[in-house]
Amino acid sequence: MKKIVLVSGNRIAPAATGGQVRSIGIASALARMGHTVHIFSTAGRSKDYRGMGFRHQTLESAVEPRLRESVHVGLTFGMMQALGRRLDYPRVWQYHMLARGLVPRRLKQALHEADIVLSDLPYCPPVPGPWRTKPWFLISHNLEHKLLEQGGERERRFAKWMRDVESAAPRTYTDILACAEDDQEFFKSNDRRLALKVPIVRCGVDPQLYVFSPQLRARMRAELGLSDQHRLLIFSASNFGPNYEAFDEIQRFCVAEAEFLSHSGVYVIVVGSVSSASFRRGNLIVTGRVPEIVPYFAASDAGINLVTRGSGSNVKLFEYLAARLPVISTVFGVRGTKLVPSADYLACTGDDLKVVIQRFLGEDLESWRRKAEDVWNRHRHYCDIQNLVSDAISVLPDFGS
Repeated sequence: MKKIVLVSGNRIAPAATGGQVRSIGIASALARMGHTVHIFSTAGRSKDYRGMGFRHQTLESAVEPRLRESVHVGLTFGMMQALGRRLDYPRVWQYHMLARGLVPRRLKQALHEADIVLSDLPYCPPVPGPWRTKPWFLISHNLEHKLLEQGGERERRFAKWMRDVESAAPRTYTDILACAEDDQEFFKSNDRRLALKVPIVRCGVDPQLYVFSPQLRARMRAELGLSDQHRLLIFSASNFGPNYEAFDEIQRFCVAEAEFLSHSGVYVIVVGSVSSASFRRGNLIVTGRVPEIVPYFAASDAGINLVTRGSGSNVKLFEYLAARLPVISTVFGVRGTKLVPSADYLACTGDDLKVVIQRFLGEDLESWRRKAEDVWNRHRHYCDIQNLVSDAISVLPDFGS
């Protein structure tokens, strides 16, 4: 069994975004195979810095057996992260600090002790030093340069730079864990030596996290002020360009169809950092950033995904499936899955969302739950992160004994 260090740019446990769900899922899967996994995050969340003053500290937490996370809460990385977020600036600064070896001493110690290193996103490049000869893998979540191309003016400015970084990845890393066919194809096309496997680890989840007790569902719905007669549709989303557009679409729909939603007893809840504020407007509930998104799935009756552009695949889709929620999604929103319209999910656009919701309301909740359970059972293998990671590392000799 190997000692594995996963280098992340920010704290990933407990997961608060889709990317963090996938990262912690990969780490957990490796730990459950018997490896010892140490996540080292170079920056924390805002609450991690409260009361820290100017001291350089590392927060330690045990996530599960053989898996722990160290979160560096030093002033430099914390201030750079806060400034970057406020200015909506890509984590280019992080890339250059790691690439120049300007990292916490504790990270260097962790790299010295590791057998294998994983970089979570290309913004966490290999750190120069004696550990550079060790197997070093990239976890790709998207083609980051495509996301930058689709972003605002400041983000687009760095798209070419990131494309160069990702084009060089096959020469930089021992191998790459892709998230879908599009990034796999891109990395293979830039592998001049034809030496990499680039296995796909789709945006699967740990299904154990999405089995809820009736008590949790009742408590969450009570907190939201909902009765058993109400129907709750969830859209989970982080502060990511395509999510903003889908959120705008949901807000427009809730305004235009306020009477329909009220008469039908349908509420839509948007959970996550896609909104900087929490508010309630008619039958629309917006939570803003929350410590954990998973409990909100317990309260929900169906999952919505109105995303129409982006790269890779959406973790929220796999979360909906694992939570046994019927899925209402655009065709683009289910990319990276094998879901079939009508048979596995209700396909929609922004224009026919009302009609699709009416179809959902046309069947009782127990019927939809049975269908969702059947969809999960048929698609489980490529939705379960444990299966995905096992399949991927089976073709990577460095993970062997």
